[in-house]
Amino acid sequence: MELSSAKMKEAKSLGVSMSELIFADLISLGYAASDAYTIAYPEDMGSNMQNIRNNRERVLRKTSFQNLCEERRKKNAMRLQYSGDISELELIDNETAAKEILKIARQMPENSKERGEMFMKYADLTRKNDQKTEDVAESINFYFPLKCHQCPFLIAHNDWMRENNRKKGEEIRPVEMEAIIRAAWPIIEKARKKAGN
Repeated sequence: MELSSAKMKEAKSLGVSMSELIFADLISLGYAASDAYTIAYPEDMGSNMQNIRNNRERVLRKTSFQNLCEERRKKNAMRLQYSGDISELELIDNETAAKEILKIARQMPENSKERGEMFMKYADLTRKNDQKTEDVAESINFYFPLKCHQCPFLIAHNDWMRENNRKKGEEIRPVEMEAIIRAAWPIIEKARKKAGN
């Protein structure tokens, strides 16, 4: 797994391994210890379950790790806090977001990795916008009923039968619909040709 240099520097400044930092971050975000350990220490997954459990518990018992988890929990909580009323927040559209990203990217130092990443995010966002507009214009969606008794042809036919005082036994049951459509197909094709479609 390749991690950013910023995260490696952060781990080094805290005096912990990258795996410990990832483990602590995941726990602070609410992951179960077993899941977080699996993600943070993929190299251990070749061991038997008892060794994995022992290694996980050893890390969890360390006072330095517990302190790290508490620090990460506080840091993540501060990031997620918003002092104002949530109803005051307004969502922005993709175009506005792309403009903001571009503005921030232009303010970053030339040839910096972060600037390049921001331009990549901008490109991804604008590409997604272009694809969405193309997809909307060119697609036609057809929705079929999930069950035979929801078929609009069946409902329309049976309603017509009731409105025209036909016998109750002449209504089509849902299970008969497929066979009827297959038998009526030549008539449907003939009617289409006659209608000019």
